[in-house]
Amino acid sequence: MAGILGSAFGGDTKQYVQDGYELTQLLVNEFSLPGWVNGRPSTSATNEQYLDEMLDGFREGSRAEAVRKGAESLSYHPEYWAIIERALSDCALRMEAIENPNSEPWTAQASAYLKAWSSGLNPWARLGVAELLFEQGKTKLASRALQVCSLYPRYWNSRPSKEREFTLLSYLTIRDYIHRYSRSGLRDVGEPHFEESLSEEICTLKPKQH
Repeated sequence: MAGILGSAFGGDTKQYVQDGYELTQLLVNEFSLPGWVNGRPSTSATNEQYLDEMLDGFREGSRAEAVRKGAESLSYHPEYWAIIERALSDCALRMEAIENPNSEPWTAQASAYLKAWSSGLNPWARLGVAELLFEQGKTKLASRALQVCSLYPRYWNSRPSKEREFTLLSYLTIRDYIHRYSRSGLRDVGEPHFEESLSEEICTLKPKQH
């Protein structure tokens, strides 16, 4: 599962992806963020722990769902499973970031959020980075992070319908199977009217630019 970290990097020239990639590289170099090698994410022991726990929770939920349906197991189309894995990595790494706010330096939190973004391209992972940058007084960089987030709706609507359907189903299923995530308060595209929610959160952070 850890191998999919960074799978979003390369090949896609959409502005949301490109601007996000460029800002990620800048932040990694500017602050010597831990867990990155030659500009690419690598997994730490803590990352692995969260990734494994999230995957185990999903498998447990799948087994329970299979039992409810009178089957031995559930099978997933390879294309769908690839998206599920990316969503699980995004969720796991953001869980790590919010559950260790005091025991980790802010750079470790930022690294976890950026790794989450590189896995699932979730704009809320980028918003987490923006909040940390504002807290550190890095207003210009935080504003750039918000600008990247604002590009997400256009990117989302440009994606193939099957990809969007699988992504939505992935997050909805993760919320259903993994109560730890559903209780976390973390956001994703599986929520109703997520574009409006994203816009509201961007607007909430914008006054910090001044």
